[in-house]
Amino acid sequence: MERQAFFATAAGIAAAAATLGTALAAPTPRPLRPDAASERNLRRVRQRLERLIDQLQHDQRDYGGHREKALDLMQRARAELMAGEQFEHSHDRGTT
Repeated sequence: MERQAFFATAAGIAAAAATLGTALAAPTPRPLRPDAASERNLRRVRQRLERLIDQLQHDQRDYGGHREKALDLMQRARAELMAGEQFEHSHDRGTT
């Protein structure tokens, strides 16, 4: 019986060591910067705005000039969002 307990214990220790070795060899994921969620949000909003601009550009009606004015304002907003993204990239502090 002692021999079985010894082998069971040895097998458990070997399994634990193998698991630990695999865990230590795996690359550690880089933690997101605290403002990364904000940057993703800025990008998603810009992408959503681009889709809306595209939809409005394909609309056949003018709506008394309001469609063109809305397109102009949306394109300005897109340019501001892109400028914000570029600012963030050029001022990335490299923090983790």
